[in-house]
Amino acid sequence: MSLAKLFYSGRFIRKELIHKALPKRFCSRGATREECPSGKEGGSSDEKPLDGGKKGLVLGVYEAGTKFELTQAAEEANQQSGGKLCQHLNQLSSQLKPGTAFVVTDLLPEFPTVAIASLGTKDPGFDELEQLDKTRENIRCGIGAGVRALQKRGCGAIAVDAAAAPDAAAEAAELAAWRFQEFKSCGDRTPDCQVSLHGSACADQWRVGSIRGKAQNWARFLSDMPANNMTPVDLAQAALDTLCPLGVHVEARDRDWIAAQNMQAFLAVAKGSCETPMFLECVYKGGKEGQAPVLIVAKGVTFDSGGLCLKQCRSMTENRGSMAGAAVALAALKTLAELKVPINVSACIPLCENMVSGQCMKVGDVVRALNGLSIQIEDTDMEGRLMMADALVYGQAVHKPALVMDIGTLTHGVLLATGGGAFGCFSNSAAAWRALRRAGAVCGDRPWRFPLWAYYHKQITDDPSVDLRNKGSGKATPCIGAAFLRNFVCVDWVHLDITGVGKVAHGAPPYLRARRMTGRPTRTVALALQDIAEACNAERAKK
Repeated sequence: MSLAKLFYSGRFIRKELIHKALPKRFCSRGATREECPSGKEGGSSDEKPLDGGKKGLVLGVYEAGTKFELTQAAEEANQQSGGKLCQHLNQLSSQLKPGTAFVVTDLLPEFPTVAIASLGTKDPGFDELEQLDKTRENIRCGIGAGVRALQKRGCGAIAVDAAAAPDAAAEAAELAAWRFQEFKSCGDRTPDCQVSLHGSACADQWRVGSIRGKAQNWARFLSDMPANNMTPVDLAQAALDTLCPLGVHVEARDRDWIAAQNMQAFLAVAKGSCETPMFLECVYKGGKEGQAPVLIVAKGVTFDSGGLCLKQCRSMTENRGSMAGAAVALAALKTLAELKVPINVSACIPLCENMVSGQCMKVGDVVRALNGLSIQIEDTDMEGRLMMADALVYGQAVHKPALVMDIGTLTHGVLLATGGGAFGCFSNSAAAWRALRRAGAVCGDRPWRFPLWAYYHKQITDDPSVDLRNKGSGKATPCIGAAFLRNFVCVDWVHLDITGVGKVAHGAPPYLRARRMTGRPTRTVALALQDIAEACNAERAKK
């Protein structure tokens, strides 16, 4: 029986280690206030174990010149406490900066611990220079700081002030509450932190934000898993377990199927590893029957050593996250399915490792992609474009998409160019770029558009002996990577190079933990697809 059949029969089960739970003691803290500056790692040694029965509340306040303006929920709490909230603000106003929070323990009887979070100025709106909806991002930063401050106090059940953007507040709360504890012994684990909406207004918006935040957390989990526990087979299993119950059709194909499809470029990457390569094909049908889908192709390298062009050890430490593109694509599908977005989306995701062995691809090898183009392998560390090339050709031939979106940690050059502040975007479609740019401004995960010029195409086609070179002769590696992939696309297309944002968080906002995987830009991709669906439906309505 093939490995794929084991998936379908439900007999492929991952074994989990069972640890004996050990009691853990901890001391309480007598202080009544604690400042939580943005950027401070919540997993520090002074963080208390979470208590699921200990309640906390996050309340927001806006800056108004030298004073503060309370949100509606904060105003109600201030009245219930006899003005104590304003008294605390007057005492600590100089310490409360945007994206920070401080904790008080004498405000409300039903919430022994309350975090007062600064949400910045009220309704600053869209910042053209920053290409960012600052109202929403300020709320995310403030709420995230508040949730983290309460976690440090051991609160396991946190109610959150929705402020002016309940969905953004929910995103931040879910993202800030998440912890990666997969390999902690049971005695050292803490209960998951549960976040909820304070009050009952805007529950629908809160639910939408919560779904987006939880989906990004799933992408963070997949990316953060060590490579020996998130192999191509494991990742395929995770997709089956999570997406199938949501109505997404998932097929996991093994090496025999890949070879039968003649995906030589993909197999050239995969053959260096003993781990079985997999090809995931996911189909979500939320739109009308017969409506052309959006095709997502994602890079799923579960560990990237660089192959014979070996990376330095310090460059490998976060390269379990070279499958971040696959994690983002799967998490975006999860979001669309849970929100029941009326769009058809197909995903083709090649999964493998890029390793060193006597079987691995060599510098100078020539392989032929699925569309017949010959490719000279000049750098074995530029493997993502090889496997994605075959997936792009296959996906367009089978699914006949109206738009192609590919996602991957393709080049280090994007990180050098943006410093992790944005992910790279290349597109031959103005409409697709506009949708992505708007989604990035709303979600706080912004794209930056790079050129897709013939200038870069010439740098990978200037060898008369082959059709394409996988490295090329130029120095603009993100642009050359996009120029390479463009040869395998024949419809509207947008390419996302997420190297700078998709792996370990550096200089993270308060709602993301430093030194952990980010899951970015899951929310931006999902919202962009939702906007594309709405635009298509509006266009059909006119006709």
